[in-house]
Amino acid sequence: MSDVSSVRVREDMYAGWLSAAVYSAAQLRLADHVADGVRGIDELAERTGTHPESLYRLMRALAGAGYFREEGDRQFGTTPVAEFLRSDNADSVKDLVLFYGREVYRAYGALSEAVRTGERAFDIEYGMPLWDYLDTVEDTGNAFRKGMGAATWSEQLPLPRTYSFAGVDTVVDVGGGTGSMLAAVLHEHPGMKGVLVEISAGIDHTMRHFKEAGVEDRVELREGSAFDELPEGDAYLISCVLHAMDDEQSIKVLRRMRDAIRPGGRVVILERIVPAGNEPGLARMLDLTMMLMNGGKERTEQEWRTLFSASGFRFNKAVAMPYFSGGAELYAIEGVPVEE
Repeated sequence: MSDVSSVRVREDMYAGWLSAAVYSAAQLRLADHVADGVRGIDELAERTGTHPESLYRLMRALAGAGYFREEGDRQFGTTPVAEFLRSDNADSVKDLVLFYGREVYRAYGALSEAVRTGERAFDIEYGMPLWDYLDTVEDTGNAFRKGMGAATWSEQLPLPRTYSFAGVDTVVDVGGGTGSMLAAVLHEHPGMKGVLVEISAGIDHTMRHFKEAGVEDRVELREGSAFDELPEGDAYLISCVLHAMDDEQSIKVLRRMRDAIRPGGRVVILERIVPAGNEPGLARMLDLTMMLMNGGKERTEQEWRTLFSASGFRFNKAVAMPYFSGGAELYAIEGVPVEE
């Protein structure tokens, strides 16, 4: 038996320890407490209501992973990584870290049972589907949506400069959340109009991004879901929505777009593509997470082609968004309508 293989198994086993430490850092708001300067461990313990020696060992472990910086005599300062755990950073992923460290990791505890039975692990652990849980536990639901919005926006950022919207007069963003992606697209294309389709809970928080981008006079807000009748458009954007749906639901959404799309239009789906063969990639683990949490899935290129074909489109191209790499990046997956 190879020693290298044994080390690999142990390294993978140990990886969860760092995740737990980062989750604790988010819970204790450690990044907030060192944001304005270096602090000694006793002061930091007093601020966070923690045991000084135990906190020191947590901070030391996190410093070794690049989250904080130890500056002699048990004092710690911030790092660029820690900035993304701050509560006052608009790009913070703290809320997402809290959700993953609590709800997602608990669901992973039921992975074996989910594989044996085909049930969703989240339902096994929590006794209800994810979306019902997020509606019931309001604070967690709000934090989840906020965290997902911040994380997704960072990945979407390259879209307006990476993908060509040439020939598009009206773009419809379906399930566009806070409107940040649509605002960025409209800002880069001064002659374009936009429609944001979002449920009522999301519509209330959207205008800020449009005003900041100076495009509020070119956007229409439309209350509704991806399953409802959609307004006409030349291009339909849908980002990180279909991976939370099974194939049947995804086809229903795409058919709504096919019914409303103008001649010569296109659909642009921002999602990951599971790499072929045995290529490594985070998309494979995200696919497993979708299975456990809500019954959704990350898809291979062939699976995207199949979805398009079943809903009146054909796969045209996939453009990688240069944010993540190594199988975790988003793609702008373009489908064009097939004439009936």
